[in-house]
Amino acid sequence: MPNKILIIDDDDDFVEATCLLLQAQGYDVMHAPNGQEGFKKAKSESPDMILLDMVMTYKTEGAETAKAFAEDAAVNKIPVILITGMRGDNGLPFELKAQTSALPVKAILEKPVKPDILLRMVKTYIARTGQKHRQVIDGLDHVVEKWAGVKGNLIMVLHEIQNHYGYVPRNVAFELSRMLSVPMARIYEVITFYNYFKLEPPGKHTISVCMGTACYLKGTPQILQELKNILHIEEGQTTSDNLFHLQVVRCLGCCGLAPVIMIDDKVYGKVKREDVVDIISKYSQDHAVMETK
Repeated sequence: MPNKILIIDDDDDFVEATCLLLQAQGYDVMHAPNGQEGFKKAKSESPDMILLDMVMTYKTEGAETAKAFAEDAAVNKIPVILITGMRGDNGLPFELKAQTSALPVKAILEKPVKPDILLRMVKTYIARTGQKHRQVIDGLDHVVEKWAGVKGNLIMVLHEIQNHYGYVPRNVAFELSRMLSVPMARIYEVITFYNYFKLEPPGKHTISVCMGTACYLKGTPQILQELKNILHIEEGQTTSDNLFHLQVVRCLGCCGLAPVIMIDDKVYGKVKREDVVDIISKYSQDHAVMETK
């Protein structure tokens, strides 16, 4: 599907000319005449880019709309190009300078906007963020349609998301909330209730520590603590280099080998606390070798 661009501007002539320009390049263009309607449309349509006029109903409407985008996690990753006719005379508020980390404003263009510059800006930021955003939405559209009308479809869709990404990314959860008209609170309620779902990217290697009765009595709490000390993470977390994910499981079915840990599909039995560093270092060394190839 084509990338979506939302124009928020009350200048009919500019909107008409810009729509024609962008549509000729294959973009799907939407329009809102003011900040309030634009914010609602951004939430409901999830565009890949926003062209936002600085002055509409009142002088600072564009600035306040940009701030509203920045404060809403559902839309604050959408790149914004601010369009203004007042920059030369009055300047812009400091916090609206392009590329500030707190706002989604990526560039500021003065009216009259030169078509070649606008197209170049749009192409640049669509390539950086919009293509990936559209791929997420198109893939999610397919999954939602597949389970449409099925009772309990939220769990089925979340399973497919989990299988695809290895976890449920926050931006994908927001898109799912929009598509299913389900509150984010409900989605996160389901995700956190079932241990299968993860909210963080999985590590390359999953370390499972058995806390079954036999393993527990023979020392897995101490082994778990040693893993935490070495990896500098808590259970359920992933190391900063995404190499290891640490989890606790109720039983690995190897009680005769207690205490047991498992890394990916490999079982380590009768593990002692002093063995942990050697076991972990093997995977770290293998990863370092792969990185140098």
